[in-house]
Amino acid sequence: MQILLLLIITYWSSPSTTSEAFEVKTWKIDSGSVIEISGSTNISSFRCESKEYQGGDILTETYFPARDMSEWSGEITLKTVNFDCFNALMTKDFRETLQMEKHPTIGVRFLKMTKESENINQENLRGEVEITLAGVSKIYPISCVFLAKNGEKALLTGERKLAFTDFEIDPPVKLLGTIKVRDSIEVSFGLVLEELM
Repeated sequence: MQILLLLIITYWSSPSTTSEAFEVKTWKIDSGSVIEISGSTNISSFRCESKEYQGGDILTETYFPARDMSEWSGEITLKTVNFDCFNALMTKDFRETLQMEKHPTIGVRFLKMTKESENINQENLRGEVEITLAGVSKIYPISCVFLAKNGEKALLTGERKLAFTDFEIDPPVKLLGTIKVRDSIEVSFGLVLEELM
């Protein structure tokens, strides 16, 4: 009985032979990053940029050497009030459309992005992104590019087309219907990343 008990204890306390080795890097998103939402009306286009992003959000890169594969995850939280559409009326309409008073933030969350291909200067990543607008969250496939480090910094870029109606938002109509915002918009980003040691 004692021998059996000893064998059981030894089995459960031994390291798993099937566990996979991995390394974790933590990247802080720098305030020099650019996040934009762009779209068009029936008469012109518009671009709204997050101006005063303070940075500090974190992305995590988990690298599995045996498979030469990395998984990325993390989240960016943006204040809707900091988006500037470079036109006072358009900025006001943009914030109202995204229900800023009720939902003051916009969220972008990366879900298990993995390396699809690479060359000397960059890695091409593919995965999913969860975008939250006006309190509604939707998940989309996304492709990103991770550019090689310059010193301790790197750049992660990408874009994704979506629609206001995906988030139960009616595209704005102004001036008695003469100006209509199209349903399709695009979220694009250039994230400056600093590796935390």
